Amino acid sequence: MPSNSVQYLDYRAPLWCQNQHLQSLLASFKLRRSRLKKKARALINNCQEHIIQCEDGVRLQSFYTPSKSNQADRKPLAILIHGWEGSHESLYLLSAANTLYQLGYAVVRLNLRDHGSSHHLNPDLFHSNRLDEVVQAVQTIQSKYKPNKTLLCGFSLGGNFALRVTNQANAYNIHLDHTIAFCPALDPADVLIKLETSWSLYIRYFMLKWKRSIRKKQSIFPDLYDLEDDLQTDSMRELTEKLVKFYGEYETINDYFDGYNICHDRLNNINTKTTIIMSQDDPIIDYRGIYTLPDKPHIHKYLTRHGGHCGYVKNRRLESWMDDIIAKEARALLSEPAPR
Repeated sequence: MPSNSVQYLDYRAPLWCQNQHLQSLLASFKLRRSRLKKKARALINNCQEHIIQCEDGVRLQSFYTPSKSNQADRKPLAILIHGWEGSHESLYLLSAANTLYQLGYAVVRLNLRDHGSSHHLNPDLFHSNRLDEVVQAVQTIQSKYKPNKTLLCGFSLGGNFALRVTNQANAYNIHLDHTIAFCPALDPADVLIKLETSWSLYIRYFMLKWKRSIRKKQSIFPDLYDLEDDLQTDSMRELTEKLVKFYGEYETINDYFDGYNICHDRLNNINTKTTIIMSQDDPIIDYRGIYTLPDKPHIHKYLTRHGGHCGYVKNRRLESWMDDIIAKEARALLSEPAPR
C-alpha cells in the first residue's frame, strides 16, 4: 500500500516544457553553461581543489569555495554530490552550489571516484558500492572545516550516495543537519530497466560517457586494464555484467545492484532531517520506490507530477526550481539555532 507520508509539491512546469524528456535534457543543456558560469563567477573564481585522503590510499577530488560571509560565528557548509558520469562542473550542481554560496554557505563540490578530472587518483575503477570512501570524505570535510551547520545535497546517483552517507552518519561521528536528495536512484535494477525501455537517447548518452571514462582510466593505467573488447557492446546490461565480473566482488549483476539499493528498510538508521524529492514523470528513476522508504519523522518524502530527471525547469531562462527548494531549506537551516 502507498505510504500516506508521501506528499505532493506544487511544482508546475511551464506549458512549453512539460514533456519529461525535454525537462531531462534541459538540465544539461550546453547553452546554459555560459550564462550560469557568468552568474557563478565568484563561486568558481574563489574555489580551490582539495584532494581528500581516505583509507587504503584512496583519494577523492573536491572543490572548496569558502563562505563569502565575514561573520565569524556563521560557518554553514554545503556538500554537493553529482550524478553518475557528472562532476563538480555539471550544470545542475554548479547552479545549486551558487545558490548556496550566495546565501553565505561555504561549498564543497565532491567528485566521486573517476568523475571529473580524477581518474588518475586511484588505480581501481569506480562502482556504485564504493560507499566507504564517500563516507570518509564527508567525515574528513567536516573535520577540516568545522562548520556550525552542514547541509548534504545529492542528485540522482549522488542522491543515492547522500542518503546512504546520512544512514551511516552516526556510526562515523558525522553530524549532518539536513540532507536533500533529488531524483535519487532507489532500486538500481529498476533504473536499468527504465533505461532499457525509455527513449534510446538516454542509453546512448550514458554509454558514450561511461565508455569514455573507462577508456580514460585505461589510458592512465594501461598495465591494469585491457577492456577494449568489453567496450564493443552497446548494451548497458551486458557491459555492467562484464564489469561486475571484472570487479570480482559480486557473483551476479543482481548482487551488485543489491549493494546500493536503498528501498524498504535500508535507510532505517537515518535520524537527520532528510528531504527526498522525486518526479512522477522521471524517465530514468521509477518514482514508485519512494513508497517503500521508511516512515520516520526525520524522512520527508515528496513527489511532483512533472520535472523529468533532475530537470525542474521553471522559465525560459532555464532556471531550475530545484534551486528554489534548496534556497528555502538552506535559509530555514540558517535560522535554526546552531547545536552546542
